[in-house]
Amino acid sequence: MIRAVLFDLDDTLMDHTSAMREGLDEWCRELGLPTGQHERFAAIERKWFAAYERGEVTHHGQRIARCREFLEKDLSEHDALQAYSGYLAAYQRNWRAFADALPALQRALQAGLRVGVLTNGAREMQEAKLRAGKLDLPEVRLIATVDLGIPKPQATAYLAGCQVVGSTPAETLMVGDSLANDVEGARAAGLQAVHLRRDGSGDISGLDQLGF
Repeated sequence: MIRAVLFDLDDTLMDHTSAMREGLDEWCRELGLPTGQHERFAAIERKWFAAYERGEVTHHGQRIARCREFLEKDLSEHDALQAYSGYLAAYQRNWRAFADALPALQRALQAGLRVGVLTNGAREMQEAKLRAGKLDLPEVRLIATVDLGIPKPQATAYLAGCQVVGSTPAETLMVGDSLANDVEGARAAGLQAVHLRRDGSGDISGLDQLGF
């Protein structure tokens, strides 16, 4: 029996990919750089965020490395973070929730489930995303693994999420778009999991297909 559900945030509840693409083009225009560098930027993001998830760099460290590599400049840590703040501001201006996100949260709560958002993003930014998407429901708990220093897919991250919402792993469902972070890691920690892929390649293609 499912008593609780943990949702991933980026590309599950919030449309991170679209915000990244639109924000990146805005940032590049501000810097006088060519637009349309989405795949290159996404590859750099995946590379350094994976390094963070493996514990090889800090959360700030992955931002610094991403900025240096994308701009192809040997910037100081201060200058890299300052430059990257331009991207973050543009990214923030383009935050949007998926249309099925709020209804899914509301259905879960109406079904009597305990609901959390388990994310590898930094708390301040992820709280702001929830507000921007009108997903900041008082009954929904945000669990930001940056606070723990142990990101998904490490088992402790999921166990912390279960503890926050007050459920055991076996009675908790994890829903997200990442096979490694939201499915394989969750199942290895004893949770149930559903793989969301909006292109139809996962267990479900939309949050309206969840059974609650």
